[in-house]
Amino acid sequence: MKYTTLKLGEILIKSGAMTEEALDRALKEQKGSGKRIGEILISGGYITEKDLIKSLCSQLDIEYVDLDTVKLDPSLSKYVPEAIAKQNTVIPINKEGDILTLAVIDPLNYNVIRDIGFYSKLTVNVVMAERAKIDNKVHELYVSGKAMEAAKELSQIMSAIPEEAETYHSNEQPIVRFVNMMIEQAVILKASDIHIEPEEDKLRIRFRVDGSLMTYLDAEKGITSAVVSRIKYIAGMNIAEKRVPQDGRIKYKSGAQDVDLRISTIPSVYGEKVVIRIATALNLTMERSEIGFLPYNLRRFDDIINKDHGIILITGPTGSGKSTTLYTILREKKSDEVNIVTVENPVENVIPGITQVDVNAKAGLTFANALRSILRQDPDIIMVGEIRDEETADLAVGAAITGHLVFSTLHTYDAPSAVIRLVDMGIEPFLVSAALVGVVSQRLIRKICPRCKTSYEASEDERKVLGINGTDREEEVILYKGKGCSYCNNTGYKGRTAIHEIMPVTPKIRKAIYDRVSNDELKQAAIDEGMITLLGDVRIRVMQGVTTYEEMIKLYANIW
Repeated sequence: MKYTTLKLGEILIKSGAMTEEALDRALKEQKGSGKRIGEILISGGYITEKDLIKSLCSQLDIEYVDLDTVKLDPSLSKYVPEAIAKQNTVIPINKEGDILTLAVIDPLNYNVIRDIGFYSKLTVNVVMAERAKIDNKVHELYVSGKAMEAAKELSQIMSAIPEEAETYHSNEQPIVRFVNMMIEQAVILKASDIHIEPEEDKLRIRFRVDGSLMTYLDAEKGITSAVVSRIKYIAGMNIAEKRVPQDGRIKYKSGAQDVDLRISTIPSVYGEKVVIRIATALNLTMERSEIGFLPYNLRRFDDIINKDHGIILITGPTGSGKSTTLYTILREKKSDEVNIVTVENPVENVIPGITQVDVNAKAGLTFANALRSILRQDPDIIMVGEIRDEETADLAVGAAITGHLVFSTLHTYDAPSAVIRLVDMGIEPFLVSAALVGVVSQRLIRKICPRCKTSYEASEDERKVLGINGTDREEEVILYKGKGCSYCNNTGYKGRTAIHEIMPVTPKIRKAIYDRVSNDELKQAAIDEGMITLLGDVRIRVMQGVTTYEEMIKLYANIW
């Protein structure tokens, strides 16, 4: 880093990121606020964080690092005290020899950089990163970095735990710390589920990350009862009842993040199995551009959701991202001129400005009953969490025909099957053809890890399955895969994206539905009308290097 006596404002003016007048206004706002000028400039809208980073990197010859691609070594925490890292938004990200690389938001904070050098007895190299990403890495390094070791230690010393209820709510108890660390680690790894599984000789805890289960910890069997009881206690469930399944819910605070946990227990041979669904990990607040639509499919998707009435179905198996797509649509549709009402089981993500109804079957509030009442609430847009029976389907179709825009989900394997499912539920084909405006079927596929991504030439069998033949055989076909590294836990994959099959109900499709054609005939009609199938979509992603040939084969096996 180049040393400079210039202040931040002067650097920004020199780079053209802002004017002297804007800086003067920001300096007046800073007086008495206790905030650094950079915070004032960003929060006040004078510059963006990107402007700040770009200007400082250019003027001071500093490297920018995307922390999303950085895997932290837990041992780095000893070089920078946690309080210093949190207070000054800095994080150690690498150590080579006697050089410590420090990611910062403010490279002009020379005092802190110097103090870290003295404390660590290392030469400090500074790079820049976004504040939010540094905060996330600080949480990861100082909270979850110690979680695994502490959890293993606790599992060894908790062989005898008292059964009194006080054990399960005192923060000083080892079992409380154990459960908290387990949840913290799952949240940071972006796990969607925690599986707590008692076995004959141990307690196995696994996380579902990017759709696949990975082992978090094999603990002593003696702690099983205490772990399960603690989770049931905080979820408001009956600790004494171990013979029947139970459900519960927890609002959990992880750092600055609110996490919604849904708990399910079921008795098994060796004790109660617990599964915790982490709703926050499902990314229910994504932007539409982040969902993963191909440009062609995005245009077709826009055409469907911009209708003013009709029913739009999002289909796919459990865990295919249907809720994420629905919430993304609702966030876009929300405005002061539109009344949006949802009926869900449960409400997974609260959206301010939208009326959301949580189904309560025990109290008699079913999907059908709630939907019937919603229609008397003057809605413009209705979202039904899932169409499960003929009554709900009949009400949803009726609402669509009478001028409402209705969104809902179905568990079907492709888009055309949604039509057959509605007819099987008892809805007349002429009503389905009149009400339905489009179906979106989707799946989630794993993306190749960017850190260990490598290319190779496609084999003859891979070419054949990918449909590359004839004159194309002379062309070299390059595919990609991940070798496996510490960043992706040696899986070769990091993160997931959605693939889609979008079927707008065109006049030809409408006639096919009315004529009660078979599912195969309806699918062919949709393809003739320009629909890219799920397999067609994933084939494109393989050729683009987004995912692997193996992921395509796995999808093919699951569909057929």
